[in-house]
Amino acid sequence: MRRIILFSLLLAPAFIQAQIDSINLLKPAAVKAVTSEDRSPFTYSEMTEEDIQKRDAAQDMPFLLRFTPSMVVTSDAGNGIGYTNLRLRGTDATRINVTINGVPLNDAESMGVWWVDLPDLASSVSDLQIHRGVGTSTNGPSAFGGSIAINTFGKKKVESLNATMGYGSFNSRRATASWNSGIIGDGWAFEGRYSNISSDGYVDRATSELISMYGSLSKSFENSKVTLTMMDGEERTYQAWYGVPEFATSDTLTDQQFLELAEATYGEDTARVNDLVANGRQHNYYNYENEVDDYKQTHHQLHFETNLGKTQIGAALFQTLGAGYYEQFKADDAYSNYGIEGLVDEAGDTITSSDIIRRRWLDNTLRGGLLNGSVKVGGVDLDFGGMYSQYQGDHFGKIISANVDTVANGSRFYESMGYKNDASSYARATMYGFDNKLRIQAEAQIRHVQYSSEGLNYDDYEGLSEFSIGDTLTFFNPKFGLDYLPSTNSRIYASMAIANREPSRSNYLDAADPSAVLPEELMDLELGFKVGKENWAFEVGAYHMAYNNQLIPTGSISDVGAVIKENVENSYRKGIELQAGFQILDNVRWETNFTYSKNKIQDYVEVQGSHHRIIEESDIAFSPNMIGASIFTIDVWDGKSMFSDEALDLDVEFASKYVGSQYLDNTSNEDKMLDAYLVHDVVLRTSTMFGENEVSLNLFVNNVFNEMYSANGWSYSYLNNEPENAQDWDLTNVNYVYPQAGRNGFASVSVRF
Repeated sequence: MRRIILFSLLLAPAFIQAQIDSINLLKPAAVKAVTSEDRSPFTYSEMTEEDIQKRDAAQDMPFLLRFTPSMVVTSDAGNGIGYTNLRLRGTDATRINVTINGVPLNDAESMGVWWVDLPDLASSVSDLQIHRGVGTSTNGPSAFGGSIAINTFGKKKVESLNATMGYGSFNSRRATASWNSGIIGDGWAFEGRYSNISSDGYVDRATSELISMYGSLSKSFENSKVTLTMMDGEERTYQAWYGVPEFATSDTLTDQQFLELAEATYGEDTARVNDLVANGRQHNYYNYENEVDDYKQTHHQLHFETNLGKTQIGAALFQTLGAGYYEQFKADDAYSNYGIEGLVDEAGDTITSSDIIRRRWLDNTLRGGLLNGSVKVGGVDLDFGGMYSQYQGDHFGKIISANVDTVANGSRFYESMGYKNDASSYARATMYGFDNKLRIQAEAQIRHVQYSSEGLNYDDYEGLSEFSIGDTLTFFNPKFGLDYLPSTNSRIYASMAIANREPSRSNYLDAADPSAVLPEELMDLELGFKVGKENWAFEVGAYHMAYNNQLIPTGSISDVGAVIKENVENSYRKGIELQAGFQILDNVRWETNFTYSKNKIQDYVEVQGSHHRIIEESDIAFSPNMIGASIFTIDVWDGKSMFSDEALDLDVEFASKYVGSQYLDNTSNEDKMLDAYLVHDVVLRTSTMFGENEVSLNLFVNNVFNEMYSANGWSYSYLNNEPENAQDWDLTNVNYVYPQAGRNGFASVSVRF
């Protein structure tokens, strides 16, 4: 039924004669509650619809954000299509609060954001803000590295029909159609989009088949507006989360050395040995034909905006429905792992194992509502609001095939339910002084979380186990900031914010003692200075993020590729972020940013079996000390006449991204470290008019100098001896990495009618 409604919403403009109206829709209160104004005392960056489209080579959202400050992105498939992830100031997506139109996108249990579940989301985004640090986010979990506030409501209401087709390396393909009705009759407006993206992936067999739809229907009244939004995503991706042995990325090994290492890695598994030798850094550990992740997710949002006198009120109801599975093949797997015993064949012999195909399911629902308001009382601007949501997640595994008739196909071998209630409220006061040169902002959030889950869990390493988790937490998150204008073209800001955050489901389940897992606390101090002239602008910011019980990656991954984390008592992230932009010539622009940081654990305890040692001031995993980006843009042809006096625009862009070396775990061991990398992209963008229709051609050459690098990985170690003290440890380190694609390209053609 929901598909019928969505298609009706998408196709409505095709049956209605629209009237052109180029009025911009204002951000609703729900969006304003999670974004910053120009003088907000927090550290943030903005991207407009135009900025996003310039980056759009059919890749997932993280790759469109990769040139923003302190950002590191990675792709399982290696080319930015399929499973992708991002880290901000060294913090992964489970600690970054992401909202769409003010509604939380993070999964309530895992805390993660699975961008692949909403393919081609960028085509429906009107603008977004990236907050680094705690920021001003009020809805959803507290931000521990930053927040990303996505808005789809700001597109111009202009009658249009757009079609985009694209093709590139690794058989990557894209087809997108979108339409906008403009303002129809008495304040009605429609938007719709359909997208289909597929790719074979850089990594062998790392294919992606992605479909998404977006629809929005709004009705504007004299002092209010109602908007119904629906987003639907379907993805089927071949799993590539295991990575490749690090030696596979080396260019110094002889063929014989490579073969010996491959045999040492996979032993008698000749199929994987041969695949590793044949494909090298593009090797995929998985070789079962249906080793796929298949998931569908649908979002419904109903927003209402109105003015009650001097008070602006916004309310929203939302639900997110998701269901899908990982299909996996296990050779000669023991039946005892599935709670199956006592099988006997026709000869009377006991059967203990067979090849098994299984699916590990998640069927989950998030429903909730939020209310936001703003009013001016005297000289004080007051903002207030709250949110409540309920989550239910059904985790279960099904045996699809076990090669034995007595094992019922489709039977569940584990099952557990997760429940989460999340209630929060906030208030913010903003006041001005000294002829509006000084702006003071203070706010506070109270958040109450109840989480419980119990049942039978399954883990490839531990097998079946019963568990019961229950936690009730209440957090108080205050924020205070100042903004001062020393002159008409400069500003200084400073802020202090405290955030608290609950552990995720996997943090509990991956721990030896779930009851010992603690919530995190962060105090974030930010200081910045901005100045801008006619032809240049510059910003410098400093931050100090001090954590209690920060949950950090151990360097290991779970049996489903999830990062395993542990609490560390005292840790910090501090650094300096620089941004600058220069209009060098009338047609030449240069934008750049650079981050230098220190990310440390004060006393990290490394454990190997029954042995342990303390490492002072160790580096936090996946937290490079240096990150930088540079973008040169040349307007080769702008505003001239060509092709029968029609306007032609031609831009060439040279973009670079640098990421410093980063450790795979928290031991500061250089044998477990990803090398620094510098990647350059070239983009050619051109557009022209044919009558009233605009045609655009974009050519992307990514990693133009063919840099061979890895942006992510995992590691484990084991002792080769029984040392009497920590100085005598003899360790073997095993590293796996996720190689990213070398030189690759993508071309797209767009037509706007």
